[in-house]
Amino acid sequence: MRTSSFYALITLLSARIASGVVFYDSPDQLPGDVEYDFIIAGGGNGGGVVAARLAENPKWKVLVIEAGPSNEDIFASKVPGLEVQVVLNPLLDWNYTTTPQPNADNHTAGYYRGKILGGCSSHNGLGHTRGSRDDWDHFAEITGQEGFKWDHMLRTMIAGEHYVNDSANLPQHNHFDPSVHGYHGKLFVSAPYTIHPLNDLFLQVPKELPDEFPFVLDVNGGTPVGISWAQFSEDHQGTRSSSATAYIETSHDNLHVLLNTYVTHVLPVQNSTSASKLPDFRGIEFAADEQAPRKTIYAKKEIIVSGGIIGTPQILLNSGIGNRSELAVFGIETIVDNPSVGKNFTDQVSVNVMFNTTLPNTEGDLDEALAQWNKTHTGPLVMPGPLKNQIVWVHLSEDSPAFSAPYNYPDPSPGKNAPHIEVYTNQISATPFPVTGQIPPGLNGTNTVQLSVVNLHPFSRGSITLSSSSPFAAPIIDPGLLSSPADIAILREGIRSAQRLFSAPVFSSSVFDILYPPANIASSDEALEAHIRSDAGPYLHGGCSAMMTPKGASWGVVDPDFSVKGTSGLRVVDASVLPGLPSGHTQASVYGLSEVASQVIKAKWL
Repeated sequence: MRTSSFYALITLLSARIASGVVFYDSPDQLPGDVEYDFIIAGGGNGGGVVAARLAENPKWKVLVIEAGPSNEDIFASKVPGLEVQVVLNPLLDWNYTTTPQPNADNHTAGYYRGKILGGCSSHNGLGHTRGSRDDWDHFAEITGQEGFKWDHMLRTMIAGEHYVNDSANLPQHNHFDPSVHGYHGKLFVSAPYTIHPLNDLFLQVPKELPDEFPFVLDVNGGTPVGISWAQFSEDHQGTRSSSATAYIETSHDNLHVLLNTYVTHVLPVQNSTSASKLPDFRGIEFAADEQAPRKTIYAKKEIIVSGGIIGTPQILLNSGIGNRSELAVFGIETIVDNPSVGKNFTDQVSVNVMFNTTLPNTEGDLDEALAQWNKTHTGPLVMPGPLKNQIVWVHLSEDSPAFSAPYNYPDPSPGKNAPHIEVYTNQISATPFPVTGQIPPGLNGTNTVQLSVVNLHPFSRGSITLSSSSPFAAPIIDPGLLSSPADIAILREGIRSAQRLFSAPVFSSSVFDILYPPANIASSDEALEAHIRSDAGPYLHGGCSAMMTPKGASWGVVDPDFSVKGTSGLRVVDASVLPGLPSGHTQASVYGLSEVASQVIKAKWL
């Protein structure tokens, strides 16, 4: 946060000098005599990209309205290894909590979303994975939009990327494929890693168990199944690269950013000049907080909602775009009756797994690490976690017990190039860090390899619904975790895949028994499924709450051109429009979609 009015002035002036972008700290500062062509509700992953791309046209004025403060004022947002300090800061996060999940032992879970310029890209784990070519081909099939096929999207994502070596200039041979990366785009991507014996052990596994765990040269080449080096959205100085740093801050003085301001509603224009007979939503209402007066502004061309998987459906619902009967409960007049708004919300689901090990732990001194980062921008804090060097992606076989008798569940993956499971090592420590936040009995003090096992393509669906007619009240967030028994079966087989991974001969003298869940539980289907229900949590890679469907479809929220169905002058660009979840972390997919959306919007108005 800004610590003084003098510091605020220096920050504002330096931003203007560095990039020309104009920042306002409150609604009162916004000039009343400026007419904006485009107004973007939310400065997160999607909003930042679209804002900067539209502002490339010097004839257009663009306004971003962001609920949080500037990322430039938050030191921890710059340092990859300090992400938790940002996530757990109640001033920089929306502080959401899910409803109790009946299929996950009625647990609730914190659902972290960034309330800061850059959104989640300013406080996430920086994981940069484009997913599988099968994901994108499937998205194209679902939406009827050929432009979403992998070959098209790969070119788009390459064009937006600026791949660099890491800040320590560590060897990169066989760590990535140069042909699938871009070197002149806006978003920095690199592949830093920590030096640890586990690296060489992991790289031996493909030689010993090649069928299940082949080596993959590049996680972002479209065929990620296997073991690959991780890539992150950070630059050659070991600093986070976000939609704020890469897109907004490098833009021009025709881009204005209004900080610390909530979008409460999008509004139809009363006397619209639009040729369409649909409600023309080119107005936007905003306020500094619940007690502050509401203000209204109109865009000459379009409003783009980029509030994210939770904020976007909430804004639409509060604005009268949603299920008529549900809106009536809160006295909200329905302008567009669309029962799909807020529905189909889904998230990947993870469980924590631990193995006993004699490998060196990754615990370190934070003060020393911070001093090293400040001095050289190297060391442990260039990583978002102490041991996130490799990612393991597993595609379960057709005869996997998850898909065979007596279960016979259908396969949710879009193709053989798309993994069902992610296995991601977090740390080696004597202090367990399970998803539930509780130390399992008997494990404190035992050195363990700790990892997440993630179901990437869950069948389960939930919803985002209103809790109140107040736009300042948190909505009801229900990810519907494990509501499909198939998701439990896939996680069960994911845990067993992790057991096979660490049973490779190369680990025989350094990684031993599975400790969490205990071996006697892991060997029993029924006991393991009960354990999964007790431990599972959302992986915070959600999407689909304003799902994209073919133009003319009676279901879904947006068309393939990102326009909100049944409206004029209104689009949505963020993870909520995803027609399904990618085989990986969602941030790279959102950057790609946002680049496409920018091209679509530009083409309409040029």
